[in-house]
Amino acid sequence: MNKKISNTKGLVIALLGALFAQFIKLPLPWLLGPLITMLLLGASGIQISCDIRWRKCGQIIIGMTLGLYFTSQFITAVGDYWLFILIGLLWAVLLNIMLAWLQFKVNHLDWATAWFSSSIGSASEMVNMAEKYNAQADKVVASHSLRIVLLVVLVPLFMGIFLGVDFSTSISKQEAQFQPLTVVLIFIAALIVGKLFDYLNILNAWLLGPLCIIGIFSFTGILTLKLPNWLIYFGQLCIGWSLGTKFPFDFLQLHKRFIAMTIGFNTLAVGLSLLVAWLLTYLSAVDLEVMILGFSPGGIAEMSLTAKAIGITVPVVVAFQLIRLIFVIVTTPFFYRFLLKRMM
Repeated sequence: MNKKISNTKGLVIALLGALFAQFIKLPLPWLLGPLITMLLLGASGIQISCDIRWRKCGQIIIGMTLGLYFTSQFITAVGDYWLFILIGLLWAVLLNIMLAWLQFKVNHLDWATAWFSSSIGSASEMVNMAEKYNAQADKVVASHSLRIVLLVVLVPLFMGIFLGVDFSTSISKQEAQFQPLTVVLIFIAALIVGKLFDYLNILNAWLLGPLCIIGIFSFTGILTLKLPNWLIYFGQLCIGWSLGTKFPFDFLQLHKRFIAMTIGFNTLAVGLSLLVAWLLTYLSAVDLEVMILGFSPGGIAEMSLTAKAIGITVPVVVAFQLIRLIFVIVTTPFFYRFLLKRMM
């Protein structure tokens, strides 16, 4: 019962944070509002609960939302960016090496913890690998969570300030009629496929499962609807709430130097990624907003949400992030062993 009360309190606080963020016109208010609220409360010693099922629910909703963008026209558009996706894979490796070197030499982490905390991939997959090499799992989780938080905060702010992107009106432009029964049915289908992906240990199961099944329905023309805005907002709220509760107060108190240095390193990584995206745009005719979201270091759900909010080609951003994620998960152990001999 206490757990239910605690989660209900967390949901209410997350909702209040989202409404306040919307009131002050913060970019992506339903994602950033709950996230920043939970971070501030956690830093003050007030730990708010978030059951993992809320995070899964948010991922299912976002996966459904993204899947609806997979029309034949959008799929065709992905082929236009294949060269830049390959460059993105190379950039992920270089960024991983740079961040790991900084964590190892400057932050004085052991090489296993430094490497897996710096890999631009899924936090859960990196933790599983890290534990096999006796890395410090809590610092690996913290490093990935900090990077995602920085991305969610800095990238929309950068795009709003320097590119003039207006996040406050973009979703309302996409409002469309929807059928409640159809929404319920596709949610059940997304839930079942997410559960199947999870059972098969497929990475990011609760996002990619719904994305795949709804994407197939959309691509074949079975589905042409838009999800109601309130459902999309709720999915964002669940993800923001979950991300914001990743940092318990005692971890913040015991690892201040690690956190400060990691924030600095990841801020550098975000800045360099923005620079690379701008450089590639300058040298070619590609869209700067697509390149920024495609090259941002990590977070399929978070970067795709940003893409959806400003109305750009969501599947292209998903392609950048998903292909890089798979590449990183497959190659990270190899690069770790290869570089271990040279770092020690």
